[in-house]
This record gives sequence, structure tokens and C-alpha cells, in this order.
Amino acid sequence: MDLDEKDKLILRELWIDSSQSVREIAEKLGMPRTTVQERINKMKREGIIKRFTIEIDYSKLGKSTTAFILVSFMPGPQVSQKELARRISELPDVEEVHLITGEWDIIVKVRGSSIKDIGDLVVERIRTMDGVARTVTCAALYTAKE
Repeated sequence: MDLDEKDKLILRELWIDSSQSVREIAEKLGMPRTTVQERINKMKREGIIKRFTIEIDYSKLGKSTTAFILVSFMPGPQVSQKELARRISELPDVEEVHLITGEWDIIVKVRGSSIKDIGDLVVERIRTMDGVARTVTCAALYTAKE
């Protein structure tokens, strides 16, 4: 599906705040409410909009520490790289897992209450998994955009 400018404006509004009503978006963009609703429905049907979600203030949930873990995959018969990524994704406090190019094979985004909690996750859970050769953990000092 090719998006026109109206579709892009609607997507931008939903990206800024997906809790806005169709009426609010229509008023902001100067479009009829039914047009906005039809376009949103079409983008959902086409798979452009996969889901509506929320933004969480993790510090209020006691998870103010973010880190990225680089994982080197050790090939072997016990697990494939994709399977290792899937297993890592099921661990608590893991938010994202990506297969990447370059010196490292997998990057993992995690949140925890402290560096110690994240360190425990790395040492006790990730490094003990079949297929993990080594890891490097990088704590986020400041987040400009997520």
C-alpha cells in the first residue's frame, strides 16, 4: 500500500499519542472523522498499523536502568542463532532482541532496577544459555529518544 500525505499525517498523530480519538485526529488535521476512521482501518487491514501501544515511565515501576547486551553466538548442534534469540526474548526484563551484523551476533535491550539486577540476568541467565560464547553489557547513561 502506498501512503499518501493524509495517511502519513494520521500515522504521525497516532505515533505521538495513540490514545487520541478519531475525532481529535480529524479535528487536528482538518479531515472528516469518517475519512480518518476509514484510513486507520485500511492501514490496520494492510498491516501497516500492527497494534496500538502505550509508553511506560519505567522509573515509576522501579525499572529505571536500561542496558544493551551484545551477544556472540557459538555455533553448534544444540541451538540455532534464531532459536537462541527467541529463548533470550522470553527472559524477564528483556524488551528487544535483534540479530545484527558485524562483530556481534545479537543485541538485547533490557530494563532492571539496578546494574546489579541486569548483571545477574547476564551472568546467571544469558551466559549460561547454550549457544552463548560471550557477552558485553553497555548501560545507558541517558536516553534522548526511544
